[in-house]
Amino acid sequence: MNTGSTLTRTDYENYLVYLYFGSDQDLLKACINRAYRDFNRTMHGFGKFEKAGQLYYEAVILLKESLNGLKVLSSTKSMTVEVFDNWHKTTCEKITALYDEKGFHLFIGQAQKWVNMTLKYIFTVGEERVEGFSFAYPFCHVPLDNILLEQLKKYDFPALECAWSRRDNYDEYLQRQIWLRKKFALAPMDVEFMLWLGQEIKN
Repeated sequence: MNTGSTLTRTDYENYLVYLYFGSDQDLLKACINRAYRDFNRTMHGFGKFEKAGQLYYEAVILLKESLNGLKVLSSTKSMTVEVFDNWHKTTCEKITALYDEKGFHLFIGQAQKWVNMTLKYIFTVGEERVEGFSFAYPFCHVPLDNILLEQLKKYDFPALECAWSRRDNYDEYLQRQIWLRKKFALAPMDVEFMLWLGQEIKN
């Protein structure tokens, strides 16, 4: 009897990706959908909103188009902090504007979580599965949520005046991201991964 496995490490990783993201062949869209599940519990009343299904569908399309636009920017190898921040602000404001147009208010705090978690998942599944985003990694923002905010207390992170999901001023949000960039020598997304896992960061 052959007791050795013919599976590779990639096969095992594909299994984990399948478990977490499902069988959708469009893995970029799967990352967007999964990221939505990370914050939608904060969208109080949206489940009863008459246009919820259609609005979500339109928002996914908008975010996917915006991410593909970021990929084009990344492929030019001219990505800078300013370019990424402008893209991020425009994306968050487009998402919140879409929801407002349909009669449901989505907060900037919720939009940033959607955008930032999508990017985190893109990098987690890897460039070989969702290609074209690697140049953006050093500039990405961290998803602000309760887990990260709790970990950041030990580093004297400026406290938020309200729940992260109710932040509605983009400039105040961006100030926190700039603080993170200045505080740590690591890429912000590295900081997020390590803090979420409860690891200590030494500069």
